[in-house]
Amino acid sequence: MKPALCFLLLAALSACSTDPVRLYELREASPDTFGAQAYDQLEEAVDLANQFLHKSKYASVFPAERATFSLGFTDILVAYQGEGIEAVRMETAGWGDPRLLGSDRTHPTSHGFLTGRVTGADSTGDDSLDAAFLHMESVDMAATLLRQTAIQREIQARGEFDFWINYDLLGLWPGNGFGEENPVVERGYAVEYAFRKWLSEEHDGAVPDAPPGMMEAPPDFKPPTGKDLDSTSSTSS
Repeated sequence: MKPALCFLLLAALSACSTDPVRLYELREASPDTFGAQAYDQLEEAVDLANQFLHKSKYASVFPAERATFSLGFTDILVAYQGEGIEAVRMETAGWGDPRLLGSDRTHPTSHGFLTGRVTGADSTGDDSLDAAFLHMESVDMAATLLRQTAIQREIQARGEFDFWINYDLLGLWPGNGFGEENPVVERGYAVEYAFRKWLSEEHDGAVPDAPPGMMEAPPDFKPPTGKDLDSTSSTSS
């Protein structure tokens, strides 16, 4: 890639503003408002994600054992057994942020993920309430949360600069792949596939709101081995 183009992309990305989605604003929202409904949906999503991580034979694809999600005061939290608790921060991206081109309008960061803004009649002008993630169904919230948290682990393992070069920057260049086609984030999409596969089996083949092509196994998805199944059985009992 030419240095001038790298500089332009760097300038575009660094100029993008974000606003945090504060969970306490949703938790304290008046009943029968969208904020309260979104918080209820998010609680359902966290419960679904935890059921998958603790009960599914496919949970071995997630890059941590015995992870558990919960809703903190400001952010989503994930507890890693033997490691501690980390925040998964939702941030609403500014208009025209190139990191949200395509896909489902979410993008991983080293401390959580970005989400796009709803437009039109659904838009309120509030940075938290307009977060596109909060307008998803609980199943898609859970799938997105699992995927983005797995990628967050990838960023931490690689280092934020390495991830930025190989995904944020080079991923925007045609031919390098973006979203599920980028090898840097294959594990995250494998986790989402595993979650939807488990959910499909739980619902006798019906996966609510599965995106087109999502039930095609990503390259990084490996069926669980006998050892994985034994481990899952022992931890879920």
